[in-house]
Amino acid sequence: MKLKELYPCEYDVEISKISDDSRTKGENILFVAVKGLTVDGHTYAKSAVANGAVAIVCEHEIEGVDVPQVIVKDSQRAMNEILNRFYGAPLGQLTMIGVTGTDGKTTTSEMMYQILNMMGYKTGYIGTNGIRSENYTQENDYTTPLQEELFQALDGFQEDKCEYVSMEATGERLGTGKMDGVSFDASIFTNLTRDALDLFGTMEKYGEAKAKLMEYTKSEGICVINADDPYAHIFIEHAGAPVLTYAINEKADIYATDVNVTYNFLEFTLNGKLGKHHVVCNLSGIFNVYNLMAVIGCLSHFDIATADIVKYVAKLSPVEARQTVVDCGQPFKVIVDYAHTANAVKNLVEYIKDTLTDGKVKVVVGAGGSRDVYRRTDMAEYCTATADYNYFTIEDARFEDPQMLVDTMVATVPDATNYELIVDRDEAITKAIKDAEPGDTILILGKGAERYMMTMGELVERPNDIERAYMVLEEMGYKKQS
Repeated sequence: MKLKELYPCEYDVEISKISDDSRTKGENILFVAVKGLTVDGHTYAKSAVANGAVAIVCEHEIEGVDVPQVIVKDSQRAMNEILNRFYGAPLGQLTMIGVTGTDGKTTTSEMMYQILNMMGYKTGYIGTNGIRSENYTQENDYTTPLQEELFQALDGFQEDKCEYVSMEATGERLGTGKMDGVSFDASIFTNLTRDALDLFGTMEKYGEAKAKLMEYTKSEGICVINADDPYAHIFIEHAGAPVLTYAINEKADIYATDVNVTYNFLEFTLNGKLGKHHVVCNLSGIFNVYNLMAVIGCLSHFDIATADIVKYVAKLSPVEARQTVVDCGQPFKVIVDYAHTANAVKNLVEYIKDTLTDGKVKVVVGAGGSRDVYRRTDMAEYCTATADYNYFTIEDARFEDPQMLVDTMVATVPDATNYELIVDRDEAITKAIKDAEPGDTILILGKGAERYMMTMGELVERPNDIERAYMVLEEMGYKKQS
């Protein structure tokens, strides 16, 4: 496409690729100079031209560059507008549903994806568990992809004739402006617990970043907000569309009563604006009561009968890497879950103790490097206080020394004795499973289905936690159950 077709300007230069990475090589590249938190793309414009950029979008004129420059007020927003035009304006054709919050994004997005597809509405999913629709898949290294990859995905969904997109929206993408100009037909807020404070500094600023999703919601859309969360007011204040609140036992717009949660089953009565409905589901956990209310409230906005939604809730399948049971006929349970924040881990451990086992709960869990140090110490505090025994290891050490990372995890629990430190994650999983006694439950948390780890800045491929658990059990002589 011509540059003047992508953004109002006089330049007739042909564009075949858009990138904000000056290292991108090729022909007919449009380089978008973006000011990030630590790097200003304007300083790399000459490198971009050397690598094939034929034009630049920038916020001020760049000297010494002999290709056309389009001066804009906000490069991030301009990039999204340009990508939307380049890929055939998917934002105007797909119904976009965004989910944000610290915990529950993946499960809520996946529930939405499953229900819409079961009801005959072809839907795409973007999030922790990949990018996919019925006939389209795309690699995804992040929960919320970077801008070019996001619009590639939307283009793929258009080609697959999708009607809806259910996607996770992280605080990092929202707070750094990379979602500016991406509009949503509905948005969901799940909860806010301590996370990403290395990036945002305070919980309030973290909430403000995530609440941008509410701002990006079309005025004719809906913002579905967890009223039980202490930070709900931030999201309500930022809502760009009518708000629908949900809660348990409290008088929100919709609320759950008569909640009954057992292992692999839950039920509750949904009350409020959508009428009274008995909801049953083969998933479990009080957190999924919240997730289901969010999904039901959101989908009801699209003129889908609430009774029909509830009917399909009963048919939901387990979400990948969410309470995935690894069964080889062993006399103890092994469960893999993506839970990777202290709050999510605490909730899961308490739920397992209440509903699943009378034996000991033993946890394999790590904490991410190059992140808020309190996130890792909170994890150790919660786990040593809640689980019977813990194997603390690395998750993604990123740019930190792995040994120092696990050492700092336990800095605030000097008197705890129910843990050991094992830097090698696969070794930690192996030892936890081999240490298990009949009746125990082994929880392997944090990485789920991810088949890589970042250590010392390098992405290293590995069997995911589910695969590793099966491998260990089979080495012990057990056989996978069909």
